[in-house]
Amino acid sequence: MKMLSVRLDNAEAAALNALCAQTGLTQSDLIKRSIAELARRTVGARWQAELACELGLIGSFAGPRDFSAKSRRYLRRALREKTSR
Repeated sequence: MKMLSVRLDNAEAAALNALCAQTGLTQSDLIKRSIAELARRTVGARWQAELACELGLIGSFAGPRDFSAKSRRYLRRALREKTSR
């Protein structure tokens, strides 16, 4: 197991102590869990995007190019058209 020393300013140390008190975790356990969560979010999200590209899911559907950014607008329009018939 690797040992690591970290320098924290007063605000960071206070935040760490508050989180430890709130969660009941030791400083080591809290830092380990935080690293694991950050890795899951960043590496996991990147891996999912790469997998979607490899499977041909990104860009493989027909429709407006801005659909993901304006999906609510398109959904409302489709519902209006459906109910007006």
